[in-house]
Amino acid sequence: MKKILSILLMGILVVGLTGCGATEEKAKEVKEQTLVCTTTESDEDMDIEQVISMTYKNDKLKQMKMEVNTKINNRDIRENWATFKKSMDENNEEFEKEGIISKVVINDQNYEYNTILDIDFEKASEEDLKEQGFNGLKDEDGTLEESKESAEKDGATCVIK
Repeated sequence: MKKILSILLMGILVVGLTGCGATEEKAKEVKEQTLVCTTTESDEDMDIEQVISMTYKNDKLKQMKMEVNTKINNRDIRENWATFKKSMDENNEEFEKEGIISKVVINDQNYEYNTILDIDFEKASEEDLKEQGFNGLKDEDGTLEESKESAEKDGATCVIK
């Protein structure tokens, strides 16, 4: 009888400890969500679409990717495509630093000029972030919901994935 009680107590102890471990694991579980906000502007000269994806882990901004996609509609600008690209290149430098990538994708056939800035806030230095105009964003306390509300107030359409 003692042996059966001993085995039963061990079983209860194992189940109890396992249950506690699972609860602790759930408490430590990382909640990751991505907020994707899009704005568009169109006129007779060009169509511009800006897409910003922000990934949050436990409501802290960890990664952000900004894309600005420009398509030229104006015949005069298309005829001066090389001049337009040169002007845009002067303002959009391609580079790669620890945690920050900036690149330009050009489609000459369709007269599209696209810029991409990808930032990993866990890897990027404060100095490099400041240089890109994101000073203090690494440690900002803004939540995903606050970012969504702010972007929508500015006219963006946002979804949480």
